[in-house]
Amino acid sequence: MSNLSSATLACGTAALEHLARVIKAHFPRQSQHDGDADSSRRQAFTAAASDLAERYMRLRLQAQDAENRRRRFEAVAQAAQQLRFAMEGLNLSDLRVLESAQRATRQAYVDDLDDHQGYDLDKQHELFDEPWGPRLASRMLQWQDLRWLERAAKSLGAPRKRGRPENTAERWAARQFVVLCHQHGWTPVRVAHSGSEKLQGDPKPSDAVICLAAILVAGGENEVRARSTAMSALKLLRDKFTLLEWPEESFDHPCIDPEPTEYTANLKELITDRRHGVGSLPDFTSKGD
Repeated sequence: MSNLSSATLACGTAALEHLARVIKAHFPRQSQHDGDADSSRRQAFTAAASDLAERYMRLRLQAQDAENRRRRFEAVAQAAQQLRFAMEGLNLSDLRVLESAQRATRQAYVDDLDDHQGYDLDKQHELFDEPWGPRLASRMLQWQDLRWLERAAKSLGAPRKRGRPENTAERWAARQFVVLCHQHGWTPVRVAHSGSEKLQGDPKPSDAVICLAAILVAGGENEVRARSTAMSALKLLRDKFTLLEWPEESFDHPCIDPEPTEYTANLKELITDRRHGVGSLPDFTSKGD
């Protein structure tokens, strides 16, 4: 199953409907009288939050795929190392017995092939200039096949740094969420309800934390961990951060290279929202003209 289809399943109708209900319950109202304006703001924010949940899911899937691949290479490296140690422990007599068995089992395999399969196998060896017969154990040791396999797999399966996982996707989603909040009039973005962080025990999460947690859940995060993850990610954004937003993949113009929109923000405000480029040029005409 592709990453995109998996993300679509995870961000299905039920998950997005739940996200919409959470936003409806916690999105701040600006006026007690202008209900239509508040509803319009909330709907726009909900649409953006749903899109964020799907993009967050894609990042989570990519990170999981990378980790699974790393573990597969790690397993190959360990197996190659163990096999290399075992073969290096064989004496000359052992190697000869093993090689004899290699030849016998290979010949038995070839004898079981029909004429057409045998012809194809012969042509494949001829095409790729491969010697006819198995790769004998002594040759594997002589040319250190297993050592290079082990080292290559180790380089691809290097363990991640010690300590807790970096939660890269969650930090990215939190930054995106903060910018969305400011863009839709939800300012400032609070981590905990007023004053609760100073109390003993766990602080009571703010409405923003609850909404970000719902986005993470819609994107595939465990519901139990989502709220604490959202709170931790938002706490890191009290200081100013920069975020680059690239145009959609559908952007296609033969003469224009896509450029990102740059945001600088923190929990209190969206400080800048500007697009890279030349900008407006100064007026070079003479004052007398």
